[in-house]
Amino acid sequence: MFGYVVPYKSELKVWEYEYYKAVYCGICLQTKKIGNLPRVFLNYDFVFLYLVLKEHFKIKDELGKTRCVVHPIKERFFLKPNEILEYVSNQMVLLSFFKLYDNILDEKNVFSYVPYSVLKLYINKITKTHRTTFEKIKELFKKQISLEKNDCENIDELAHNFGNILAEIFAYNDQELLKQIGYYTGVWVYIIDAIDDYIDDVKKKRYNCLKHHFEKCRLDKELFESELSILKVSLENYLAILSDYIKGYNNSILDNIVQVGMYSKTQQVIENFKTNFFKELKE
Repeated sequence: MFGYVVPYKSELKVWEYEYYKAVYCGICLQTKKIGNLPRVFLNYDFVFLYLVLKEHFKIKDELGKTRCVVHPIKERFFLKPNEILEYVSNQMVLLSFFKLYDNILDEKNVFSYVPYSVLKLYINKITKTHRTTFEKIKELFKKQISLEKNDCENIDELAHNFGNILAEIFAYNDQELLKQIGYYTGVWVYIIDAIDDYIDDVKKKRYNCLKHHFEKCRLDKELFESELSILKVSLENYLAILSDYIKGYNNSILDNIVQVGMYSKTQQVIENFKTNFFKELKE
């Protein structure tokens, strides 16, 4: 999850948005217990993971008020520590660790070496209680990296594998429903991220799973529209399935994220891609 699984703020009620921000602050403060560097990688996507787990296990969470370096003047609500919050914080650090490793391999990004090396020091500490999950995720990431390194053209295989990564992250205590939610979230995230990054990846000669599908469209707008339409339908189908799972929790913030936020993000990314594809990638 890299900045796509977020709510549509204008349709949240005031108390919903305040609670949403309080969970974010709670994850940040929980992550501080691991170290200050990991907090750099915090993003709002992990609020979604917490909300899903909270509803699934019927956690009665508690809010407090505090100030911090980022907000030193006005007190803000934050979620007080609990077992699920600790798990979410650990998974956020874990996913950031693997993402940095991917950056090093994919982009030869020297700036990723230092934070990667520091996060590596925390991994043994945060995976003590969920070592099996860590090993599964590690193997799935190795497979993902191998597929990309070998220039895999099969979007389904790549998205399916990334879906399995998030399935393991979501599956606290090996719950099947949580695995399904994680899986469909992961598949959607992988494809939407590929569309969003496509133009930049082509320019910088980086791997993108959509490269072989859209290379042939550079001189054919009709084919481009057809390929993009297929992807859009697939993305909306994944969101429809995810929405059905989420409805069972009867949580308005989760409904907003999946039914409005992620759907709006789909439209935004696709429209931006359509607008810039032929303009930016001229022969």
